[in-house]
Amino acid sequence: MQVVGYGKSSYAQTNPLSTHTMNVLQPIDELEQWYEKPDPWHYETNPDDLNRRAMLLGALPKREYESVLDIGCGDGFITKRLPGKRVMGIDVSSNAIRWARQNAPQHITYEQHSLFDIPELEWENAFDLVVATGVFYPQYLAQSKKLVYEIVDRVLVPGGILVSVHIHEWYALRFPYVTLHREYYSYREYTHILEVYQK
Repeated sequence: MQVVGYGKSSYAQTNPLSTHTMNVLQPIDELEQWYEKPDPWHYETNPDDLNRRAMLLGALPKREYESVLDIGCGDGFITKRLPGKRVMGIDVSSNAIRWARQNAPQHITYEQHSLFDIPELEWENAFDLVVATGVFYPQYLAQSKKLVYEIVDRVLVPGGILVSVHIHEWYALRFPYVTLHREYYSYREYTHILEVYQK
């Protein structure tokens, strides 16, 4: 498939981010406007999104997770279903975090942080499961691949699990861990890649 960015498809045209290409860093004010209403992507009612959540959860290695981090959690669509005694969701959008906090169970915490705030937090070797869905794209990371690797490596415990789920046509990362699972499947009008790594 051809690499496409916002504005190149009907899916992209349903949101206000469609004026940007994949090489332009997304302004935070546009993300905040997008999350002025709950579930702006219609994840909760879209069969493809319900399927991708089920596939992600089904691909997790069966073990007890003490502490879980969901990077780019949005309004908690994935976060609220993740296993773990303590689950943390972070997102750069304060509006997304506001929606996520509504009716959140006690073991799930949501905080407004960028991925790039993590080095300033005391989270070294803090999580045995890290999940990232739809966030490792150039419009959110610019040209920061190496820094992303370092940040994820800093927070993930030795032997910990990393799960990455992204639109294959927009995604260019490969983590330097043992690959436990890699799967491609149809997602809306794209192809998704689901990867499970062990550090």
